[in-house]
Amino acid sequence: MEKHIEYAIKIREKVLELFEDEYDNSIDINELNDEENLKSFFHALSTVVPCDTFNQMVGDNKHHLEYNQLANSLCFEFSKREEP
Repeated sequence: MEKHIEYAIKIREKVLELFEDEYDNSIDINELNDEENLKSFFHALSTVVPCDTFNQMVGDNKHHLEYNQLANSLCFEFSKREEP
């Protein structure tokens, strides 16, 4: 299994824990029935958190659009790889 798939599985498991009632910082899944809340959740998940995490881990200060450009280049790079 490729490393990015392994990471994705682990990250997805932690994200899904957010919707479990016994989790301290849980999110009520019903909140996401509201379109604005759903957009806010996925913006946080796909842009804000990865950007902030990247900046913290590598000591950078990219804004969201700069990070998005990096993420798009990674998406392109990984899409060109052959599936095992």
